[in-house]
Amino acid sequence: MPPAAEVAVDAPPPLPRHNPASPLSRLLPLVVVVAMVGMVAVYLTSGAVATRGPVAMMFPVMMAVSAIGTAAYSLKNGGRAQQLHRDRGEYLRYLDGIDSVAAESARTQWLSLQLAHPDPACLWALAGGEQMWRLSPDAHGFCEVRIGVGERPASTRLIAGSARSDRDVDPVTVSALTQLIRRRSTIVGAPVTVDLRGLGHVTVGGQKDAARALVRAMICQLATAHGPRHLRIAAVVDISAADEWDWLKWLDHHWNDDGRSGPAALRLHAVTALPATQSPVHTVVIVDSAAASAVIPVAGAGVTVLTIAARAGIATGDLHLDLGAGTVGCGGHRALFDQMTYGQAVTCARRLARYGGTQVPEPSGWSALMGIDDPARIEVDNVWMTRDPQRFLRVPVGRCSDGAAVHLDLKEAAHDGMGPHGLCVGATGSGKSEFLRTLVLGLITTHPPEALNLVLVDFKGGATFLGLHTARHVSALITNLAQEAHLVARMADALAGEMTRRQELLRAAGNLANIAEYRRRTDLPALPALLIVVDEFSELLQRHPDFAELFVAIGRLGRSLGIHLLLASQRLDEGRLRGLESHLSYRVCLKTFSPSESRAVLGIADAYELPNSPGAAYLKTPSGEIIRFQTSFVSEQRAVSERLPRSVCEAPKPRRFAVPWLSADQHHATVATTTVLQQVVDRLAGCGTPAHQVWLPPLPGAIPLSDVLLSDPEPLEVAIGLVDRPFEQRRDRLMVSLSGGRGNVAIVGGPQSGKSTAAKTLAVALAATHHPREVAIYCLDFGGGALGALQVLPHVGAVAGRADPDLVRRTIAELQALVRVREERFTALGIGSMAEYRARRDHGDVDDPWGDVFLIIDGWSTLRTEYDSLEPSITALAVQGLSLGLHVVVTASRWADFRPALKDQLGTRVELWLGDPAESEMDRKRARQLGRGALGRGSPRTGMSCCWRCPVWTGIPPMRGSVQRWPASAAFCRPSTELTMRPPFGCCRTEFRCTT
Repeated sequence: MPPAAEVAVDAPPPLPRHNPASPLSRLLPLVVVVAMVGMVAVYLTSGAVATRGPVAMMFPVMMAVSAIGTAAYSLKNGGRAQQLHRDRGEYLRYLDGIDSVAAESARTQWLSLQLAHPDPACLWALAGGEQMWRLSPDAHGFCEVRIGVGERPASTRLIAGSARSDRDVDPVTVSALTQLIRRRSTIVGAPVTVDLRGLGHVTVGGQKDAARALVRAMICQLATAHGPRHLRIAAVVDISAADEWDWLKWLDHHWNDDGRSGPAALRLHAVTALPATQSPVHTVVIVDSAAASAVIPVAGAGVTVLTIAARAGIATGDLHLDLGAGTVGCGGHRALFDQMTYGQAVTCARRLARYGGTQVPEPSGWSALMGIDDPARIEVDNVWMTRDPQRFLRVPVGRCSDGAAVHLDLKEAAHDGMGPHGLCVGATGSGKSEFLRTLVLGLITTHPPEALNLVLVDFKGGATFLGLHTARHVSALITNLAQEAHLVARMADALAGEMTRRQELLRAAGNLANIAEYRRRTDLPALPALLIVVDEFSELLQRHPDFAELFVAIGRLGRSLGIHLLLASQRLDEGRLRGLESHLSYRVCLKTFSPSESRAVLGIADAYELPNSPGAAYLKTPSGEIIRFQTSFVSEQRAVSERLPRSVCEAPKPRRFAVPWLSADQHHATVATTTVLQQVVDRLAGCGTPAHQVWLPPLPGAIPLSDVLLSDPEPLEVAIGLVDRPFEQRRDRLMVSLSGGRGNVAIVGGPQSGKSTAAKTLAVALAATHHPREVAIYCLDFGGGALGALQVLPHVGAVAGRADPDLVRRTIAELQALVRVREERFTALGIGSMAEYRARRDHGDVDDPWGDVFLIIDGWSTLRTEYDSLEPSITALAVQGLSLGLHVVVTASRWADFRPALKDQLGTRVELWLGDPAESEMDRKRARQLGRGALGRGSPRTGMSCCWRCPVWTGIPPMRGSVQRWPASAAFCRPSTELTMRPPFGCCRTEFRCTT
């Protein structure tokens, strides 16, 4: 049984501080003595005793002073002892309170264990009652059997607080605390159990009669708690011991489906074949034979061999129970073992025999709760058929103590529901995640995707909603937000965008007031209800307090928009619900860590007193009614069966040995395990209309350039990435228009942020969409050689690096010359703008091999450091060249690397993640969310999240597709090493040195 809670016990109080006496207080007694001696001397020499002058009054005065001083000193020394006694008394009373809580928890745990595992002598009284055959393979405690009574760990664990040091605390209180923790760490006289599901071979060693008595008690417990559908019992015994096990014939668990007794038909049959010849059950084989125990094969899955050893001390198998002196040893611990006489076993078996063949329902099973015979064979058309409006968003989630189903109705109170919004709180191990899965599974089983969509959010991990992503009801499955902070802001945008989308739909339909009016209009597209389930919302609000505003907005507007919110958490911080609490109509509270948390959710502390078994919960309705229920379980493993050959035999004849097996028709056999949730989701997969996607997956790690390029873009307009727009629930191409005043480009980002990749992507995008006569590219590569791969493009005239200082300077000089020549030509031809120049060149009015020229500089800070003399020239090119068709593209680590004269000319700006988000010129908040190492991600001027990725052409090597796109340029031309620089692709082929 899992621990209910960990109770932190305050550390013992520290000892009162000892203040040393001052010198004055030490001298006070001496002063008093001297004064008294002097007073007596004066008194004796002052004259007649009868004469009572002023001197005579000194005696009583000094006596009073002496008394006061002595009293003050005594009080001062006694104050520390009084403080110690006072602190000790308060702490011991505090420990008494903790002891009472732990004692009550231990009593509850003991009663729960006794109810689940009663004394073997009382088993006969359970026949025909609710405790008979109550366990199924998907139930908690299946195949868990009692072997005796002894000590068990307490469900409530006391943890001592830390003290500063042992010398600083009162040893009396330390001893009391130690004794309390030791005393309440275990409970005595509690049933000690073993789980047979994970054990293939168990041996019971000791005196034969005692071992048989223990095995009889174990078998009777198993037969009482498990029905014949789920448990089979077989026995392999010697002839001399057959009478000891003759009582097994009364158990229905000991018979086959065809009515033949187990031992007669299965004598010494291979144990490993049992699962393949029986229904999906757990089989327990009793071996009381020295000869058989030596040759018995290793049991397979679903089989436990229970061997009675010939003597004590034989430790074989997965578990050994060693009997001796009335106790049983198990795993290093000893307990008083159970015993059952032969007569008691016969009585119990015969009491159970009258119910043979009875099919006891499973009151806690999800299938029975939903009225479904087989989850794997759900008829979708039947469960999704038109429903009564009163049953809309109404689903059973568990059963009361009387077996009645408990329904959770998510509709608002105006439609006789409990919603639209609610709260679920449960400690670790309480079954909170299982309740959420049960609720979600019930909703998708009874509602088609056209009626209900789901947004499932798990701030941590993601195991709560694992396996539900294939259901078409799911609009978003968002997990592991704790590790990705930027996804939290993205989720907020997506949910806010969904609210806006629904408001626009209502407005477009005729300014409808709410979704109820929308559903009455049969001419409108379906607008499903949307349930948002957020697990671990407390941690979400703790790390991102701003998210509370979105929850409040959903709570306020969700009623009219058909949005329902369910917040779940292990703990409840009331302060974080401020403004939202009034919108939470229903409350589901499983076992809590403390009474205060239970009172915060339900108004009472009863949830803290719930048993430790998962799934026990309270439901508080909007009217204030509190309902205790047990939630169903949909995640436990259950058997999956398929049709396999069945073994049958002819009518039995009197003979000594078993009837041989014959081949015949088919039956079911266990071949695998699955869960109810998996079976239902697999059955519903592909059914219904897919839900509107509220949450698109985050931008991928790599984007093929072919996925974003347009086949026929506008001139000098290219797509270089994707823009994520979670608010609009879509993605757009990141388009860069390099005509007009936006022709110069700045790409800024921190180290390894993808600046070089961004520049290379821009170059390849231009080359893929423009002819070499339209675009020419020259590169200055100071960023590590990333631009060197561009040399294969026919558009590229030169790639100069740090090792080519002459080529760097010659490139700048030739581009300056190009600007001068083009300026003169514009004047001579009367061309007023670059747009007019492009138009006239396209019509053949201008004979110029140069198109738009791009100077790409990767590593601006390096150029300024090593080629500082070129900075004014490049700035002049950026200022003058844009109107003449020359574009400057630069990358830098910071915006501060650009001087104002150049920065003002950079009309297109792209910002990747920065080393210091405070330096962002786009959106500092979004820059912080990007974090370090977000390669290729950043923000354009739109403020949206974008993604830069290395260009990849599908089907052909990277970037060489640009070469194949222009057949005329298969042999492309580079500028020669001569001083005169030429265009990369010219009219007169003889003027160029060509390479392949």
